[in-house]
Amino acid sequence: MKKIMRGVLLFGMLGGMILACGNKSDNSRKDSTNSQATKNEKVYRIGVSQIVDHPALNAAKQGFKDALSKNGIKADYDDKIANNEMSNQTLIMQQFSSDKKDLVYAITTPTAQAAKNQVDKSIPVVFASVTDPKSAGLVGISNVTGTSGAAPVEENLKLMKELLPKAKNIGIIYNSSEQNSVSEVNNLKKLAPKYGFNVVDKSVTNGTELVSAANLVVKQADMLYAIQDNTVASYFTAILDIFNKEKKPIFGTNNIYSNTGGFISQGTTDYDIGYRSGEIAAQILKGEKKPNEIPIENVKNLKIEVNKKNMELLGIKIPDNILKNVKFIEKKINKGK
Repeated sequence: MKKIMRGVLLFGMLGGMILACGNKSDNSRKDSTNSQATKNEKVYRIGVSQIVDHPALNAAKQGFKDALSKNGIKADYDDKIANNEMSNQTLIMQQFSSDKKDLVYAITTPTAQAAKNQVDKSIPVVFASVTDPKSAGLVGISNVTGTSGAAPVEENLKLMKELLPKAKNIGIIYNSSEQNSVSEVNNLKKLAPKYGFNVVDKSVTNGTELVSAANLVVKQADMLYAIQDNTVASYFTAILDIFNKEKKPIFGTNNIYSNTGGFISQGTTDYDIGYRSGEIAAQILKGEKKPNEIPIENVKNLKIEVNKKNMELLGIKIPDNILKNVKFIEKKINKGK
């Protein structure tokens, strides 16, 4: 009898041990699964900044976020605007660095330059809407990469010639403190004579000077070439009023100008530029590539947009060979006072 009882007890102990091992194995698998889920659900801390609050730059920001979301990246965005003050931009980038963000997204040239100078080299920086990365000193930096939104100057000159064959003088206004703008103006001056154009340029340092410059340029130029200058973009409606009053067209390098009432634009949209930067950021965050392994990319997806109301105001007829590639913007415009 005692032997039978000992056997029963021994069998029970072995069964308990097997069950315990089974539970331990199950728990181990559960822990591993939970750990993997936690890993997959990581929320990245991303610092986002731009020099000014403007629809074009906001579009670049939205494109970036959409691309990250599509690539399965969950992010907590620390979104800050410098209000067109470089001192603010410097402080913002210093804070991002101090917070040890997982990545910094810098929109516009001055913002990217501040990020390059202030963000610790262990933190990747991806920029967008930078016209000339080389002139801005953004090339060859180990933790910095991104996309260029350089305007297609030669393509734009060709389009101007087809649309306005009698035009001779191209007006351009720019902020001389923005390296991207200086680079774009120099490029325009270099190429314009090839197409029979003369460039009438005025440099400014703030919005008040810009409006005064617009009143001078409109008298000397046959059209205005609106470049990707942050000051020009911020005060564009005032410039548009001046040129509409004189019935002179504005040719934009970005669709923000045609959307706001300017005659025509040809270039890559800020959304597309931002989206590509988001794809690059996703590669970095996933550990697929390091910033210095991703070449700075000039995004080229040219689109022609025409503001139909402004076209009618100016009485400009678009040739059939161009018309087939045009997207019309149906937006009311200010006819000028």
